[in-house]
Amino acid sequence: MTKSIIERIQPAVRNISPYTLHEYEYEVKINQNENPYDVPADIKQDILDYALDRSWSRYPPFVPTRLHELLADYADWSPDGIITGNGSNEIIQAVMAVLLPEGGRLVLPTPTFTVYKLIATIMGGIVDHVPLTPDYQFDCDAVERAARNADMVIICSPNNPTGALYSPDRLERLLEMTDAAVIVDEAYYEFSRETVIPLIRRYDNLIVFRTFSKAFSLAGLRFGYGVMAPVLAAEVKKAALPYNLNFITTAAAEKLLENRDRLAVYIDELIKSRDKLFKDLQFIEGVTVYPSRSNFLLFETPYTPKDVFDGLLEDGLLVRDVSSYPMLEQALRVSVSTPKDNARFVTALTRVMNDLSQRR
Repeated sequence: MTKSIIERIQPAVRNISPYTLHEYEYEVKINQNENPYDVPADIKQDILDYALDRSWSRYPPFVPTRLHELLADYADWSPDGIITGNGSNEIIQAVMAVLLPEGGRLVLPTPTFTVYKLIATIMGGIVDHVPLTPDYQFDCDAVERAARNADMVIICSPNNPTGALYSPDRLERLLEMTDAAVIVDEAYYEFSRETVIPLIRRYDNLIVFRTFSKAFSLAGLRFGYGVMAPVLAAEVKKAALPYNLNFITTAAAEKLLENRDRLAVYIDELIKSRDKLFKDLQFIEGVTVYPSRSNFLLFETPYTPKDVFDGLLEDGLLVRDVSSYPMLEQALRVSVSTPKDNARFVTALTRVMNDLSQRR
């Protein structure tokens, strides 16, 4: 009897859930850690003018040399130690394709960004989950113990969705004790202002991921990059698809790097807004909010997260229900937005908490 095509799919793949989001009607979108401040109109116009002047029938450069030079200047690294892709997700996939063997073990502090597990499983890897501490900090001792038998370790720092930062001192200790690939995802680096890139000079098994989807306001065009030892970058590039960056995304990333001082004003504003929102949430009865070094806040309530989510959506606010993540059964996540949006969120959450309290 012949097998159906579905039966030929790896059982491990069939057993995991895809990365997906439901569509909702909303007025304020604060669920995906996006930057509420858009790319300035004049910068957009410069990018569009370039796109209109350039032939669309020709491939982009095989290697975006100018972009790599700008990134090297920004990250204080060598251009030949940088790889680029359509969002950092593509870099994650390329690195795993090269460094995570079939049956290889990935150590993953959990809860964290779910795409790591998804890609590793599809590639035939085995994921060893290391739970965070009860207050959602990294359990560095447990990570180090698990790393002894690992092929790869991925640390999202600041961690999504908890906002915790992995201690640079403990990271160096981890690098001292393992020759496994250690990946630090610095997607939210601009909000924490803490980087481990200098450690790559001493540890060639360290890789850093970054993205333009957050601080650089470029989520709609998808751009990310990886920083690593040049000898390793040469191998990882073999797993990247040819011409993986279209010319508009490349031009936009270059223009934003050239104007990053203008974007820094928005980043400063978001950091201030994050700290204020953290304080404001502490005054809402029943809400437990956790410190964050990112552009989002994790908070818990004693009520069913879906009820809190639905109540906020009634007021036009779309947040992220993360209660399906391990350990986060009572949690939701809110992206830091403009002062006006943040104030509206605090007002709405206060109302929702009062309403749910009265129903008990």
